[in-house]
Order: sequence, then C-alpha cells, then structure tokens
Amino acid sequence: YRLPRDILDREIAAIEKLGVRFQTSVPADLQSGLAELSKRYAAVIVATGTWKDRRLGVSGEDLDGVEGCLDFLARLYRGQVTEIKEKVTVIGDGNAAYDLARALVRVGAQVTIVSWFPEDLIPADPEEVVAAREEGIVLIDRTQVIGFVGDGGRLEHLRCVPTQPGQPDAEGIAWPVPVPGGKPFELAFQRAFVAIGQAGDAAALASPGGLRATPRGYIAVDEALCTAVAGVYAAGDAVTGPSSVVRAMASGREAARAVHRKLSGEDLPLGFTSRPNERDFCTIPADLPTLARSHMPERQVSARSSGFAEVALGLTETQVLAESSRCLQCGVCSECLQCVDTCGPVAAIRHDDHGAELVEQAGVVIVADPALSLGIKGDDVIRAYSTKTARNDSYGMMLRGFAAAAEAMQILGGGSQRLKGHGLAFAPPDPQLTDELRLGVFVCRCNDSLGWVEALDTYVGELRNRPEVLVADTVVSACTPDATAAMVRTIREKNLTRVVLASCVCCPLDFVCAACTDQRSRLKDALLNATGISRAMVETCNLRGEALRWLEEDEAFAVERFAGLLDRSISRARMLRVLPAPARPYNFATAVIGVSEAAVKSAMTLADAGMEVFLFGTPDQPLEETLDHPNIRSFDGSSVKGLRGTVGNFQVVVEMDGIQQTIPVGAVILGEQSRRRIPYMPQADLPPHLVESSMQQQGVTGIPFFYPGATSIPGLFLANPPGIQVSQRVKGAAAAVLAATVMPRKPRQNKGYTVVISEERCRGCGRCIQACPYQAVFFRRNAVGGMSSVVDEALCKGCGNCISVCPSNAADSPYRDQAYLEQMIEEILV
Repeated sequence: YRLPRDILDREIAAIEKLGVRFQTSVPADLQSGLAELSKRYAAVIVATGTWKDRRLGVSGEDLDGVEGCLDFLARLYRGQVTEIKEKVTVIGDGNAAYDLARALVRVGAQVTIVSWFPEDLIPADPEEVVAAREEGIVLIDRTQVIGFVGDGGRLEHLRCVPTQPGQPDAEGIAWPVPVPGGKPFELAFQRAFVAIGQAGDAAALASPGGLRATPRGYIAVDEALCTAVAGVYAAGDAVTGPSSVVRAMASGREAARAVHRKLSGEDLPLGFTSRPNERDFCTIPADLPTLARSHMPERQVSARSSGFAEVALGLTETQVLAESSRCLQCGVCSECLQCVDTCGPVAAIRHDDHGAELVEQAGVVIVADPALSLGIKGDDVIRAYSTKTARNDSYGMMLRGFAAAAEAMQILGGGSQRLKGHGLAFAPPDPQLTDELRLGVFVCRCNDSLGWVEALDTYVGELRNRPEVLVADTVVSACTPDATAAMVRTIREKNLTRVVLASCVCCPLDFVCAACTDQRSRLKDALLNATGISRAMVETCNLRGEALRWLEEDEAFAVERFAGLLDRSISRARMLRVLPAPARPYNFATAVIGVSEAAVKSAMTLADAGMEVFLFGTPDQPLEETLDHPNIRSFDGSSVKGLRGTVGNFQVVVEMDGIQQTIPVGAVILGEQSRRRIPYMPQADLPPHLVESSMQQQGVTGIPFFYPGATSIPGLFLANPPGIQVSQRVKGAAAAVLAATVMPRKPRQNKGYTVVISEERCRGCGRCIQACPYQAVFFRRNAVGGMSSVVDEALCKGCGNCISVCPSNAADSPYRDQAYLEQMIEEILV
C-alpha cells in the first residue's frame, strides 16, 4: 500500500540498464568478509541500513508473541506471513509503528496502537494517524508498557502505567513521564509488536582489523565516508542511524563521489549544491488570501484494507494546475539544477559560481539609496536623496538624481576639452553594397527551447545548392558570444556581401523597441557594432516567433513557415541598399534665459563643466546683472522675443538697444514664466505656439510623459518646473545636466528607421508637421520656390504618424518602404 512491487521492479530495471549488476543471495560478513571483497573490487560501499529493532528493555520481552517491527515486516514482504486472525497491539507512535499497524490490518488482524504520548502530541505524520483511524485501528494513548505477562511462555497481557507530558527538552519535545501515583493496569492481547525505532548492532560490526563501530552501534567513517578498512566506504542509515529516504539517498551519492575522487583523482567537491544560507525565500504578502491544499485522492477504506494496492491515487490534472497556482515561492531558486540540463550546450547557468569582490575605479560616487549610504564623506561622494523630506515624490527623486549627475559632471568635466562654437555632426557613409551576391544564411535554433526537427536541418542544407548561397549553417544560440564571434569570422573569411539572419531578431536597425528582448539587442550589438559588418547588408527574420513556436502544435505547418521565411528573406537580401548617412549642423552653446536662482545655477553648472553658456534676459526683465565666469557670455540689456528651431540648431531672437538679432544655440534653458510668454516657432514663416510641459498625474489621462524639466521641444528645458517639492538649486542643476546630454559626443549613426520625404512628391500641405509629436519635420524651400517638408533624422523616432497623414505618399520609410510592402502583399496573394 506504500509503493507497489511493480514500481520497485521498474526502478531496479532502470538501474540495471545503467550497467549495474545485481548479485542476490550472497551473504556478506561485515566482520571478516570485507577484506576479501576489497581485494576483488577497487572500492566497496557498505549500505546495509539499520535492521536491528530497538527493544523496550522490560520484563517478558522474550515471550513468544512479542517481536520487533522490522523482523515482522521483512517476513511479511518476503511472503512468509499471509494471514493473522488475532488481536494484536503495536507499541510505538512513529511512522514505522503506523506503517506496521496498517500492514497488520491488511493481513486480517485486529490492531490497537499503544502510545505513551497524548493523541495530539503523537510524533507520526498527521496523515498516518487519520488513515489508521479510518482503517479501524484503535489508539490507546497516554500509556506506557512496563512489562509483558504470559503463561507457558506465551504472551497474554501487557502491564502498563498511565503517563503525562513531562518538561520539554532542548528541542521542545515533552517526553512523557508516568503519572505520579498512577496505578498499573493490564491490557489483553494475543501478539505484541515493538516499534520504537531501530538501533545499531556493534556486535555485528566490530572485529580486529575490521570496521569500527560508534558508541551507538553504527559504522564509524571519516569526512569522506571512508571506514577503518582500506578501500571500504559506508553510507546511509548504517552510518547515521535511522533517517529519511532523502537523507539516505544523499549519503549514497556522497559516497559515490568520494569513490570517484579516490579512483580517478578528479577533485570533485564532496558537498552538494544547496540553497545559499544568506538567501531567504520571498516574503509572502500579508494580504494574500489563504487557499486550501488539494486533497490527494485515496482508495476507499473498504477496498484498501483487504490488500496491498496503493492507497494514494495521485492528483488529477485539474488538481495539479490548482496546486501550481497556489505556489508562492517557485520564483526562488531551490537548486534543483534542472535549468542546467535544459540550458544544455549554451551553459549560460553557473550554479557553482561564487560571489566575489570587485574593485572599480571611479572619480565620483553617487549614492542614490539611503539604505546603502557609505560610511565615508567627501566632495566626490554625492548623495542623490534628501533626508529632510518623507514624501515619496517620483519627480522630486528624479530631479535630485539629475542634480547629482550635474555635480559629478562639474567635478569630472572641469578640465576636459568641450566642443564650442558650431560644427557638423555626421558619420561616414557605409560602403556601397557590391553587385556581386555572396550570401550567407545563419539559422538560430534558439537552444532548441521550442523544439527542432530533422526536416529543418535538411532544408538548411539544401540552401547550399543555390548558386548565390556560400554559407548556410545552423547555430545553437546566436546570441551567445561564441556563436556571434563565429558568424563574424565566417562573414569575413568568406567575404560575404549579404547576410540572412534567421533568429528572434526582427530587424537589423540601431533601435530598441518594445519587442526587443535582451537576447535580440545583445545579438544585434555583437554582430553589427564595431565589426565592420554594415546593417545595410543584413536581412533578418523572426524565425522563433513566426515558425519555431508552431513546432509543438503543428510540425508540418512550422516547417512550411520555416521554408517560406527563409526563401523570402533570401529574395529580399538581393535587393538591400545602403542606408543614408545623416549630417546636420550643431551649435554647442546653451542659452540660459533669466537670472532666477534656478537659471543662475544652470548657467554656473554648465560653465563649470567646461561648456559654453549664453545668458539672456526675459521679455519683461532685460538682463542687468552678469555672471563672472570665463565660459559664460552675458548679453547686457538683452531681452528674448522669440525662439525658433530645435535641438542643436535653435535660433534665439534677442532685442538689444532696440535692435533685434538672431543668435544660434544648441539647447535652451528658461523659466516657467518665460515658457508661457516667449513665442516658439518651429521655423520661420510658421505661426508660433506654446511650448508644452506638463507632468503626468495619477488618474488623469491624455498627458504625455516628460522627464521633469523637459518640454515638448527636444533640447528646450525648464529651469524651475512647477509642482515639484525640491529646491531651486536642485532644479537648476537638473536642467543643466539635461541640456548637457543633448550635445553630440560622437558622430551620429543612421538608425535606419527614420522617415524620408520625397521633395518631388511633397506639396507642402503641412499635415506631417502638425502630426509629428517630436518636432522632427520642418519646411524648406524647394527647387521651384515652394515649400517641401524635410525630416530631421536626429529627432525622428520612426513612429510613422507623418506617413499615415501624407496625402501624396511623399513620406515613406527607407527600411521597409511602400514598394516593399506592395511586393510582400503581391507575394502573399500570388
């Protein structure tokens, strides 16, 4: 009723398939026979368990009808006992006692358990107590057997005394003691079974030159489980005494590893991976409702009590799903190591890795979390938090973080060379794609996480028969460093001019969208950055999402989609063209408008960092005071009347002494009042409009997200954003670092997804300018004197709003343009 013999037979057969030979009916004398065995075998492991029943040590225990638990169960399972039609008692209260009692019921006995514990303190598992009661087993608790009484050498009665819980010991167990003054009494039984545990048998072990026994009668071993006999190891209950099955199995594995280490010289650790002591399970939320555990279905009592059929029938599929949903801590690693096997050859998971101390050199340390505050102080240790406010204000925390970055910029950037004046930000164009087609196809198997079939390998192999395909290979996981390096090496060695990458990557563009996973970004970066491989020569397809995910559900359909994706990708690779190289003018000065505390802090922060600053007055307060700094140019008496342009190429319309002039700058910082009063024109000849800057609020919809201090115009920032509870100096420093970040630090790379507007098709309706939320579209005079729209690639985010509203199809995407979409639709329909 515990584990059917057929299941045990299957387990033994599985071990035999591993090459283990079983030699049964071979007695082994642990006193004198081990020396001979150690000569025949390189190592001997003794795993005999503990088969000696512990005795009560009371009078009459040798009477006929009194026997131990293990002795009887051994005879029962060998078929030597088939029926007992007697009134019997089991003395004990552990799991072994209940195991024996329930076995006796199945051979026809009337069973009573005698326990010296109260029923509510019985140490056996509660499930055992309940099951025994259901099967008709009687419990007599609070009773200690002090002797056996018989007639003619045969048991007739138990002599007992009442008990009560005693004082708890160091482990909290209240061992029973006789009730003071309690009168002995007798219980009549025909047979009695003592089930109070197992004991070691020192007499069967100890011998001169042989095994040594511990004081408790178990085999003495060292830390490597070696016994006193050379080449002989011991494991399990024979060493530790009675324990659980799990502990016995763990001991056996440890002995096997010790033998392996001894024989092979391979220094494997004897210990096993276990849960790190410093990590605890996740805290269970206090407001999480309690759900009852699913009850294991069991065979009916009337059916199970008459035989040894398995009682527990297993959970149903519905119960398994319900239990899985109850799990609160499966997100915490329990070191089962199944992930290592699943990961396979990628070997990305290292359970044998250990924590290490690393030393990083830094000129400034910013502490953002007060809980991690360092015990050191200094000008180069900056705290990006406030100890004076308890309000949890996300925007305030962000501004304090920006201000900390600005302070670090001042400390680190004061002596560095900063770009000043104006320049042209550009990147050298990619080399022209040659007309010669030398195509390489790389197919990622995604570590077989979604499956893989031979038909896919066959199709990839057939691609090599095509004249333009020089390479067609599969890789286990393309996003791993070794796999990426191998692909780069193959592309260079084979001088490939076009590449098809079939993986989880959707596009080769220098862009991270909502669908980009870490694996996709890592693969694109390793393959296309600083490798000499142009994004323009790579065609990608999402093989994982479009084909491999169907393998389990419909293999034939998945193979068909696999072939179709690769065929279309190879066709598109023939038509790849060079991506345009952006170039745009850039001014490296920052305009600060106004002399408020926040504006002055912005100007001084940028100037201390080595950047050029122009200081202007506001419309209602011309500049009267100047700031004494070599990097700040103050325009005395100036008053700003308007703003045009966008990041890198703003035009500040300034009035001085009644004369207006336009001064170019790269970024603008102004106050909240100036934002409301200074008109902003995207470009000349267009009507002015208000610069938007609003913070999102809980429960209020329709407000786009801006960083605190940012506005709807890229490169235009607020020195003192309203509604945020931080000081004016913090706000000013935050605006300064935001302005510094928009200045180019290297040539701008083409992203590949920005919109291109055809000057020949554009009719200057202005719909694209109105639809663009990033101010990336502006007008420019065309060849016939009219106006046509132009996209600033530095600002375009590729959202496609302008494409959707263009009535003449002038706006288009250079990567997947309308001609590409039309061709794709034609292929699908045909």
